Amino acid sequence: MQSSKTQKTFKTTTLFTTIGSILLLVMAAFHGSGFFYVREAITSSNAEDFLKDIVPALFAHPSIHLMGLSALGLLTLWLRHEAYKVAWLLAALIALDAVLAFYLGGCIPGLLLLLAAACFVLSGGKSKNMPSA
Repeated sequence: MQSSKTQKTFKTTTLFTTIGSILLLVMAAFHGSGFFYVREAITSSNAEDFLKDIVPALFAHPSIHLMGLSALGLLTLWLRHEAYKVAWLLAALIALDAVLAFYLGGCIPGLLLLLAAACFVLSGGKSKNMPSA
């Protein structure tokens, strides 16, 4: 009976972790898809050369950041017993990103980030109850 409960907990944890990580990857892809538009727009503007060099790199950074958080989330699938610590840290970092998204006026990205953070909170809550391997 305990084995069945452990297996169900693992499946639930895996599901929430995977959903959260996929949300982050999709957001990274959508954000990254605007890179060439932003690069072209800043290059053809009358901005200073410094801004023409730095803005595309700064625009790419959030996409790289989201991919890294997603990869770290997927890594928790192999941590088992202590995965909840990483999952809750991820949830906190993603929630901070959501606050920044709302501050910048991005309601939809902010909500999607909060959804991803909630997935990691739920994943962490379930994985905390799993016995060590």
